[in-house]
Amino acid sequence: MTESKPMTEMTYDATDGGTAPRRSISARAAKPLQWLLKLLPGIALLLFWQWASGRLIREIYVSKPTAVAARLYELFASGEIYPHLWTTGQELVLGYVIGVAGGVLGGYALGRSPQLARIFEPYVMAFYGIPKIALAPLFIIWFGIGMGSKIALASIMVFFLVFYNVFAGVRSVDRELVNLTLVMGANQRQLTYHVFLPAAAPFVMLGMRLAIPYSVIGVIVGEFTSSAQGLGLFIHEASSTYDPAGVFAGIVILLAFVGTANLLAGRLERRLLRWRSLSGSGPIDI
Repeated sequence: MTESKPMTEMTYDATDGGTAPRRSISARAAKPLQWLLKLLPGIALLLFWQWASGRLIREIYVSKPTAVAARLYELFASGEIYPHLWTTGQELVLGYVIGVAGGVLGGYALGRSPQLARIFEPYVMAFYGIPKIALAPLFIIWFGIGMGSKIALASIMVFFLVFYNVFAGVRSVDRELVNLTLVMGANQRQLTYHVFLPAAAPFVMLGMRLAIPYSVIGVIVGEFTSSAQGLGLFIHEASSTYDPAGVFAGIVILLAFVGTANLLAGRLERRLLRWRSLSGSGPIDI
């Protein structure tokens, strides 16, 4: 005679068997809802903008979104915007990469060495306090009106954000963990790769993501000041010829640059910091 399960166990088994599919279905249904919630504010803003342009404010000041879309189509169809895109894209990538590399190396070096930090941190703070826009004319004198001055301005703006984040991340490493690793026989290279870099990785990624819009600001300010090509020059010329649709079209392209770079940085962050979610130390929904 077979032993039958108690009624409570049978009830729990039935309940457990039904909740797993329900949870997966609800999770799949929640994704479109999340995307809808993300898109609603933007759609509402565009609709209000379309209605307000020409009614609350003259179109000479704020063009309608439909006019901006038509201007974007015209720019890409005629090929007028491609030289500007190519120039600005090169300046952004080079300035960002140079700034991130310098910030990571400088922040790590000063974070690992208290002696170097005491000597050089006041100088870094002093240079950080200088308005970077004021450096644009100086960089143009040094590097000319070509890409060099824009790359220098973008890299200097990126450098400080990444530097201070990496510096804080390295300094936040638990000293007892470092001592324990040294006692276990680790050398400096192993200490760097297995202790300091994993501890500083979230700070590095935070600095890299924060630096994305600042690299765009540096490049556009440099192109505003003096340039032969670039989106900054295009926006400046559109504003001087009373072409608000062209100005907004340039701004939309810059937003696309920032959005794409932020998306790529987010994917890189999830890939590099996968151990945080696996260890349970990542963000949670409350």
